[in-house]
Amino acid sequence: MILRDYQSRSVADLFAWWTQHQSNDDIPLLVLPTGSGKSVICAEIVRQMWDQWPEYRPRTVVLVPSKELAEQNAAKLQSLLPDNIHVGFVSASLGKKQHNADVIVATIGSIHKSAHLLGDIKVVIIDEAHLVSTKASDAGMYRTFLSKLAEICQFRTVGMTATPFRGNQVWLTDGEDPLFTGIASNVTMRELLDQKFLSPLVPPEVQMVTKIDASNVGISNGDYKVGELSDLVDSYLLQVAQEAVVFAQHRRKWIAFTPSVANADSLVDKLNERGVVSAVVCGETPAQEREDLIRDFKQGEIRCLVTVLALSTGFDVPDVDCIIWCRPTKSPVLYVQGMGRGTRIADGKDDCLVLDFTDTVERLGPVDIIKGKSKTKRAGDQSAPFCICPECGERNAPAALICTACGATIKEPEVAKPIDAKLSYAALLSAQMQAVNTWHDVTRIDYKMHSKPGKPNSMRVDYYDGLLCIASEWVCFEHTGYARQKAENWWRRREYTTIPFTTQEAIHWANLLREPTRIATRKNGKYTEVKEYEFGRTERHQDALEEATQGH
Repeated sequence: MILRDYQSRSVADLFAWWTQHQSNDDIPLLVLPTGSGKSVICAEIVRQMWDQWPEYRPRTVVLVPSKELAEQNAAKLQSLLPDNIHVGFVSASLGKKQHNADVIVATIGSIHKSAHLLGDIKVVIIDEAHLVSTKASDAGMYRTFLSKLAEICQFRTVGMTATPFRGNQVWLTDGEDPLFTGIASNVTMRELLDQKFLSPLVPPEVQMVTKIDASNVGISNGDYKVGELSDLVDSYLLQVAQEAVVFAQHRRKWIAFTPSVANADSLVDKLNERGVVSAVVCGETPAQEREDLIRDFKQGEIRCLVTVLALSTGFDVPDVDCIIWCRPTKSPVLYVQGMGRGTRIADGKDDCLVLDFTDTVERLGPVDIIKGKSKTKRAGDQSAPFCICPECGERNAPAALICTACGATIKEPEVAKPIDAKLSYAALLSAQMQAVNTWHDVTRIDYKMHSKPGKPNSMRVDYYDGLLCIASEWVCFEHTGYARQKAENWWRRREYTTIPFTTQEAIHWANLLREPTRIATRKNGKYTEVKEYEFGRTERHQDALEEATQGH
């Protein structure tokens, strides 16, 4: 198998990180978007270790949360490794406990109490590493396994995840005693989208009507209370089904996310009533039934699978081309993992339609720029044991100005936040933000002097639709360089040939300008920018022209 460049880079970065950080207690993360081929990278890590250090028999444990991920990882390992390296399972759901295999792919629930049966292990790879307990005081299955294994052998550990932060968006490398201590390699979703290794997520071309309003739902552990949320969502599911069958009528494979199993059952009934063959797959679905349903979905006999969380990780159906999101959430992990079900590439698939019946996309922003944040303000605190890079989550020396991992400037977490979610206008990807504007009718325009101490004057232009001020812009005739050039271009578009030198002149002549009857705006930080104009002959402009003509 020929690896993609970023896959080879991730493996090389990991070995370099391990060389630089010699302690077994230093555990890095490989950040890899959904659909990047984590199982391929996992297999390549194992292959290179056995190729370079066969005399040490680098037996490896690959920890996964589910049977499906165990099978996926094992398949890639078996295809990449030579036949003399035995790949085995420790998984109750697969009915196998092969503790003596060279490479053991294990579901964490089946192995966390069995470390003493494994013998000498050299490497542990944790897939879906964001599932590891974030507190040392709350051992959890992963930490329990690692501590028990450390009693009998010395080994290196690495975690792999698409979301290197917790549900509260704090980096997995931050906190009182995090298991992961650095970022060895970070492959971005934007990089893979640009290289066509991921399928873009797209919103519908026409604005959807149904919007689930969860503003009155209570909050628990940083997200909506499931019971209250389920009751709320249930009242919207009829409209969700009605709109979904219209917007997604040309899509082949749908996945829908709901807050509860009861919601999933209800949505399935409503979709089936409308001719969309649908089924529920959730944590309570019996193993064999789950396998049968996913097989039927892959073969096209089922068009829509509705789930709660069961399909958010480890679900590998590349040709999913529609996501129906009716699960309001504040969790960036749930959001990124869920949207990742639609980003894999497949023959005949150009993109994945996302029908967000909530405000999740609008609040959390484009999925490809979601990142973590620091738990505490360590960036400027030299007494702290380390500071967290706001861009990649890597730990750095307390007084570091530049991140040693990614080269980013280390700033306070509040400054480093990449984007206000309200700026997204429901753009699913950052590239879409450049194309999404909001158009407004303009009924009045006011021109006035704007003065600021120590700065040249400028002309403030306020656009109104009725009594509402839609947006303002500042035209800088008294500035130099680019600002002056921009002001001249602004003036020329309004068809008045004499370009003013001062703001006072501009305001004096403003009633002679051609004025836009509509403008397109876009958010930028706390401001609203005017991005486009649609000009027409207003009565004010016509009257001014006639008066000017009569005067001459």
